[in-house]
Amino acid sequence: MKPIDIDEDCKFLKDAETNQQMAMYNLICSKRDVKLWAKGIKPHRRWKISDVKWYFGMNGNAETLATKLDTLYKVITEGDKNE
Repeated sequence: MKPIDIDEDCKFLKDAETNQQMAMYNLICSKRDVKLWAKGIKPHRRWKISDVKWYFGMNGNAETLATKLDTLYKVITEGDKNE
C-alpha cells in the first residue's frame, strides 16, 4: 500500500494532539462529504473540497482524497484496537 502524504503543519494533526474528538469528528464527516462530492453531490452550500485538502494537508481529486481519508480512518481506528 502506498503511504499517505500529509503536510506536517496541517490543522488535522494539530487538532489530533489537542482535541482528538474534534479531529475524529472532522475526519468522519469529511470522509462522508468527499464521497458525496465524488458522486456529484455537494454536501451543503458552503462546502468546498479545497477546505478538506487544507485541513488534512492532502492533495488530489475527489476519488483520491476519498481513498486517502478512508485509509487514514482505518489506520487510526485499527491502531486503537491493537493497544
